[in-house]
Amino acid sequence: MVATIDRPAVVTAVASSSVTARPADQPARLIVKITGYQPPPNGAVLAVVKFQGEGAGPDWEIGRFGVFPTTPFTRLDTSRAQTFSLPLPKELANRKALKLSVQLEPIRGSGTGASLEVGCAEIR
Repeated sequence: MVATIDRPAVVTAVASSSVTARPADQPARLIVKITGYQPPPNGAVLAVVKFQGEGAGPDWEIGRFGVFPTTPFTRLDTSRAQTFSLPLPKELANRKALKLSVQLEPIRGSGTGASLEVGCAEIR
């Protein structure tokens, strides 16, 4: 599942078995593992993670993150994979699965040539 400026990666985050063991006062988190990254030749990008609205509803932004350092890596280099943790809104916290989109958004320059490989996503 590869995200670019023009095309989001669509992934389903499933609840881990530890979700039921989470104390009520501890907020749920969305864990996103990035297994590959190609920065744009010029500029910088952010990954934008959204819950895909059901039916005709709009997508709901969950969070944003940037890969650092901004050097390329692939899934073959497992030591470079990065994991990001985003707080889940209470309305989404107790779901068994969430359909997500992850898209790159330029913050400097056009972002053309950038890509991000999403390995998996999990609700904890």
